[in-house]
This record gives sequence, C-alpha cells and structure tokens, in this order.
Amino acid sequence: MDTKPKTTGADPAEAAAGIDGATLRKIVIGVVVVLLAAFAFMIWRAFDEESRLDRWDTLEAIRAKHEPAQDPIWENPYSIYNDERMRYIGALEAFLGGQAGDGEDALEPHTKFLLAKVIADHILANPGVLDQEDRAEFYAKATKQLVSIRDDHPDFPLNWTMLSEDGFPSLTRQFIKWLEDNQAWEQKHMLRAVEPTAGVRVLIRTTRGDMLLGLYKELAPTWTAEFLQRAMAGTFDGVSFVEKRDVGDASEPAEHGIRTGGAATRNLAPYDPQAAKVAADVKVRAGALPEESRNRIPFERGIVSAWHSGTDEYDSNEEFLVVTSRSPYLDYKYTPIGTLVDESGFKSLLTADRIFNGDVWRTDPTIRDDSNLSGLLDWLQVPVQIVKVLVYKDGKLQQTSEGASPHRVAAEASERTLSSVKADRYKTDAPAAPSKDVPKKDGDAKDGDADK
Repeated sequence: MDTKPKTTGADPAEAAAGIDGATLRKIVIGVVVVLLAAFAFMIWRAFDEESRLDRWDTLEAIRAKHEPAQDPIWENPYSIYNDERMRYIGALEAFLGGQAGDGEDALEPHTKFLLAKVIADHILANPGVLDQEDRAEFYAKATKQLVSIRDDHPDFPLNWTMLSEDGFPSLTRQFIKWLEDNQAWEQKHMLRAVEPTAGVRVLIRTTRGDMLLGLYKELAPTWTAEFLQRAMAGTFDGVSFVEKRDVGDASEPAEHGIRTGGAATRNLAPYDPQAAKVAADVKVRAGALPEESRNRIPFERGIVSAWHSGTDEYDSNEEFLVVTSRSPYLDYKYTPIGTLVDESGFKSLLTADRIFNGDVWRTDPTIRDDSNLSGLLDWLQVPVQIVKVLVYKDGKLQQTSEGASPHRVAAEASERTLSSVKADRYKTDAPAAPSKDVPKKDGDAKDGDADK
C-alpha cells in the first residue's frame, strides 16, 4: 500500500503560510481597489476643495460687484443706495438658491447672514419710503434667514454663547429680537400715508388750473380750522404761488414743490423782479405751533403743508407748500395739512406740475449776477395767481360773512356745488416774456440803411 502523501501542486512556502493562490489574488485585488479608491477620494477632495474655494470666490465677487462701497445709513436719510441694495439682495438670493445652498460648510449660513444684514440696512435707510406692506415683506425675509441660521446651523459663530455670560442670548437671537421690536415700533409710530377727512374738500382755482385738496382735520386741527376760515373769508383770493422749491435730484431727493406767498404777493405782476423783491422782503409773522401730522405723514407727491422758514419752528398761517414729488427732507420738519386729490373730474396733480415747471429767475443771468436780487433765484418769473379758494362740505359750497376779506372773489352760480364746477375755468396760458431792447453799437446799420 502506497503511503506517500498526495501533492496538490501548491507552493510549499504558500502552503506553509496557509495562503493559497486564489486568496492571494483576492488580497492583491483588494489592495489595488483600496488604493484606487483612496486616490479617487484624494482627487475628489482636491476638486471639492477647489470647488468650495470657487464658491467662496463667487460670493466675494458678488459682494465686490453689488455691495455698496459705503452705505452710511445714519448719514444718508435719503436712501441713495436703494437700487444698489436691491441688486445686492437679488444676487445673494440667487446665489443662496444655487451654489451656496448645499449646507456642507459655512458658506450657506454666511450668505444668509449677509442677506439678513443688507435687508436690515435697507429697512433702516428707508423710513417713509417703503409702505408698511413692503416693509413687512422685508422684515419676513430677514427673519427667515436668521431663523434658519439659528435652527439649521447651530455651530455657526453667530450662535455661539460660550464666551457670553450665562443666559445671554446668541447674536442670532438678538438680531431676530431686534427685527421684531423694530417692526412693532414702526407699526405704531412710523410715517404712513393717511386718508384725508371725508366730506371736506377745498378747491384752489388758479390761473394754471384747479387743485382739489382734502384736509387732515384730525391730525392738524388748529391749522386746518384756521385755513378753512381764511379760505371761506377770501383771504387767499388773489395771492400767488411764487416760489419753486427744487432741491436734490432723483438719486438724492430732498425737497420739491411750489410755495404760496402771503398777502404781499396778491396780484403780483409777471416778469417784474423789483416787485417780487418787495414781496419777498415782507416777513410773515409766526403762526400756529406744529401739530401731530408733522410726525405721522411722509411728504409724498401731492402733500400740502403749512410753510415756515428754515429758522422758524412755527407754521405760517398764510403760506403753504404743495409737494410735487417725494421730499424726505421735509419729513418731521413741516406740518402736512392735506393732500391733493384727483377726483370729481379735477386733475390736481397735473395743475401742480404745470406750476412747478414754470421758469424761475435763476435762468436769468441779470438777476443771478445782481446781489440785490439774488434772493429771487427760486421765485417764478410768472407768479401763478390763486383766483379764489372755495370750501365744500359734502359737495355743497360753504361760505361765511364773518371777517370777509375785501379781496374775496364771489362764487359763481356754477360753483355752488362741487359737481357743477367747470374744471380749469380760470386756466390761461402763461404770458410771453417781454422783448428786451438791445442797444445798438457804433457801426451798426441805421434804420433804412439796408434799403439804400
């Protein structure tokens, strides 16, 4: 009997190690796979790192392109950076919806913080410019970003409290609380458009057309009561719109409107700077104290305000200003008494624009260079006369004999009701400027020489 062990062809060394060829091949393949996977992971990490840096670079490019170089919201109450901020907000929102929205690093919460910050800047820089519904939308946008940072990115530095006293809220929570408190304050105290008192209308009939005025009797009771009394007595009949207030431009609006003069401007002749200077030198005594509407109503297009000089806090009881475009410089400084309304067939704003577009003495170099007349530069060359001012309650003419002015112009039969008034009844074209005689110089041809 053959007792020699059978051989399998395996290498003695392999047999001694207990590893056969198939197992070794598997090990080699596994090592190669691991090495390839590690290499692929390193390549992926390299590309991912480059992609991550690229995304941060994209965000910095957005900031460089859209973020205002300087946004002095405390020094710039007229919001000249509005357009820049809106473009910046749109760019950040688009970036957040794309490259920044993967949630894998600090890029997303950082972008959300920038978005919340620029929205807060926009809110602060726009008192009275955005209406309450628009402002509520901006508050909601900013709060949404901060809540996401608080809830979805707990490790983001804005959420850290380890360096704060016990119980002190994170910066994220403080920012959210500030937005809530500020919005609540604005809803109670901020400037906002107000509807004029129903049933009461004042018709200002001028040589450039009619303006229908609704009054803020509840917010400016003293001035409006005196204004109505004076209007019914004919105090304003014959006085003129004499000054064009035009300060700033579209990028930095300040003050735009037309101002009436007092009794000294009654029947003021056109193109007469000397007469205008006499009227301008007449000082109108201080009138009523400022009223609540000064702190409640923004100076938007169409607002009519009591007038006072820049150095006087008291409102004139004779002169008023009609605002032709947004004039934030006047906010909190002047007293809105009413607003022009385009109703009952009257185009009040068009009439105000027509007066505002009149030429002022600033365009005349002889006046501009005359130190004695330089105060007239913003006065209209053709003052616009107020023919009469009529008061209506529930559409019916209100008249009084008490303290009637000798200058009062009687109401016509067609003016007894507002519905029967013929609009722009007294509108006339502006008179042409008088031609100026140019003195002849020596050597000029004499009359008739050309026919010889």
